[in-house]
Amino acid sequence: MYKQISANKRKSMLLMSGFLLIYAAIAYALYLWVGSVGTIAVAAVAVIMVLSSLFAGDDMAVMAAGGKRIKRKDEAPELWRLVENLSITAGLQMPRLFISPDRSPNAFAAGRSQRQALVCVNQGLLDVLDDQEIQGVLAHEMAHIRNLDVRLMTYAAVLAGSIAMIAQIIMHGLWFVGDDNDNGNPLAIVVVILTALLAPLAATIIQFSISRKREYVADASGAELTRYPQGLASALAQISGNMKPTNRPEDAIAHMMIAPQMKASGKTSTLFSTHPPTEDRIARLTEMAGGITHRHDRPVGTYFKSPFGSAAQAQAGAPELV
Repeated sequence: MYKQISANKRKSMLLMSGFLLIYAAIAYALYLWVGSVGTIAVAAVAVIMVLSSLFAGDDMAVMAAGGKRIKRKDEAPELWRLVENLSITAGLQMPRLFISPDRSPNAFAAGRSQRQALVCVNQGLLDVLDDQEIQGVLAHEMAHIRNLDVRLMTYAAVLAGSIAMIAQIIMHGLWFVGDDNDNGNPLAIVVVILTALLAPLAATIIQFSISRKREYVADASGAELTRYPQGLASALAQISGNMKPTNRPEDAIAHMMIAPQMKASGKTSTLFSTHPPTEDRIARLTEMAGGITHRHDRPVGTYFKSPFGSAAQAQAGAPELV
């Protein structure tokens, strides 16, 4: 497993260099179109945008998820206890803890370092999973933090997002400049359009490739922390069977989630999937458990104190249970 972690780091760094090639392609296309002055101006905007995003990428991720910070143990005692115990087991500082109101069962971790990391779980996860399943999910996220996946995935999200924004700026520039551009080379316009269309797609593919390579290792590392791989296997099965279309703008952080998000159409992406097949992940974990499976118990949301309340409580209009 540790050899796989090292191999993943090397491969991920090669993939990250792909972002530099995309930036270089954008710069060259802009040079052909508007010359060095315009290229420098857009490059300056890109640098400012990337730097500001890198230093606030984790906060932007949890903001996109609509997460509410759990600052004290008494605000969410059961969840706090699970994260605290796993932090001690992993030898990590306890990450900042957030709960999102999203009813789709999912979770993610983010951060620039182990000391600055955060874990955010959706309310839907608490509504569906039991204690040992949630422990498996949290262990998976703690493994991402321990393996420093969170930093790489946060940076990948920021870089892919910045490339998409630059491409949008270029397309708007083409619309407004139009025939006012004195550059008589039609090839330059073609190159600019193709670059603006293909650069975000290439950046997304790189972003998703980085994520997929790390999910298997995080599953195995998380199972190592809990000594109960069937808990995470059961959690993935429950998440897959209870997935709901997300109602928040979380596409930029989809690769950080423990499972693929469901689109508004009710389908998950397969062509450019952010994760390896869930069935394959479950099979690997079940093999680690020696074929033993977990018996799903009462969901945590039936008694868990949460700032949003469980789905059952919301439907019945009942008060939160402590």
